[in-house]
Amino acid sequence: MILKKNYWILLCVVIVPVTAALFFLQNCKKNRVEPNVVLIVLDTLRADHLPFYGYKKETAPFLTKIASQSIVFDNAFAASSWTAPSTASIFTSLYPFQHGVTAGYLASKFHRTRLNRIPAKIKTITEVLKEKGYKTYGAADNINICEKIGFTQGFDRFKRFPYEDESKMNRHLEKWSLEMKAQKKYFLYIHYNDCHTPLHKRPPFYREQADHLADLIAQYDSEIHHVDAKIKEMYELFGWEENTLLIITADHGEELKERGRWGHGSTLYSEVIRVPFLIYFPGKERRHKRIRENVGNIDILPTVRNYLGIKSGETEAGVNLMPLIKGKNNTPGDRYIFSHLLKQKRKGKSKKVIHRATIFKEWKSIYREQSRDSYKREFYNLLTDPGEKVNAFMENKSLASRLFIKFISFEKKCKKFKQETEDVKLGKKKMEELKSLGYVK
Repeated sequence: MILKKNYWILLCVVIVPVTAALFFLQNCKKNRVEPNVVLIVLDTLRADHLPFYGYKKETAPFLTKIASQSIVFDNAFAASSWTAPSTASIFTSLYPFQHGVTAGYLASKFHRTRLNRIPAKIKTITEVLKEKGYKTYGAADNINICEKIGFTQGFDRFKRFPYEDESKMNRHLEKWSLEMKAQKKYFLYIHYNDCHTPLHKRPPFYREQADHLADLIAQYDSEIHHVDAKIKEMYELFGWEENTLLIITADHGEELKERGRWGHGSTLYSEVIRVPFLIYFPGKERRHKRIRENVGNIDILPTVRNYLGIKSGETEAGVNLMPLIKGKNNTPGDRYIFSHLLKQKRKGKSKKVIHRATIFKEWKSIYREQSRDSYKREFYNLLTDPGEKVNAFMENKSLASRLFIKFISFEKKCKKFKQETEDVKLGKKKMEELKSLGYVK
């Protein structure tokens, strides 16, 4: 009897505190003040020109500081190498061939272009957070981030700027700041365009170089330093150190003459689809961790949903990264990440070229299809050949074919939305803006 009595006393001693602790944690989670959510997309910023991704020059001192307190994804890939399709994938967690935005604005001799738009049936990250009670704000200075392509869905306030200088956009955000700070919670999307052509020689960061290519890269690096200062300005103005979930990524990178070209939207090599991606958590939840597993910036929406306790979307192609962040890796080890590019040709019989890239562990397959009878296959080991210089397709035909088949299989079976298009007449001013950005067909 004494042993039995002692057993129940011991059981109470163990269970009561544990139950109380669980009750306390549950109430804390319920009573947690929901943070502001800030998404910053840095147009045309490749990961390997940032110090915390191994670049030898100090191009981004503020972002380096933020990264030291953030979850940094070492191998993050964009869904395309064009602004419109890639950013639409960030907004929807769908690949371009799913949401239908496969191109953006292009200047042509006919002064007309055909635009795809995000279908109204798809809930963007803005609409998801608006339903959660967030006041929503957006500012962008890339011509593609506009109403006609569907990016303004769900925003209470949205302003697009012609690309001139981020200072003008920051001044506008300052005008919103008092209103925003008065909100219980807000979502803010900022799309900075500094690293995009036309490049500027930003003082005091720019140093002239004798070699033409080196000088162009110096200009590109000075633009990174310039936008880094603009992000710091907004961080301090809004006080994002306190109660803010801050996510920073890029829509795509930039070719810096590695293959004889300068620009983007022509290939799916790492210089244009490997992007920076970091998550800076609010206050006491903040931690620093580097994650080597492959991820996509299509994973942003599912991750934000999970963090805020919002039910997962039924059609999202991205995955929730919170288990990976917490060290409870439930993402499958055989995850395949895709990138897609529909390239309009300027000459030749076939007007379109489709590029499909599949990333699996350290392997990457690129399949470029010009017609049923004309295609090129490439295969790279990203660990031993990060610059993708040696096409190893012939030595790895079986694995390369497996990666390609995974893309085609997903493309056939996945949920796709009916493509919505609109013919747009381009005025003289818009034509000039498009040409200055290199958006020419």
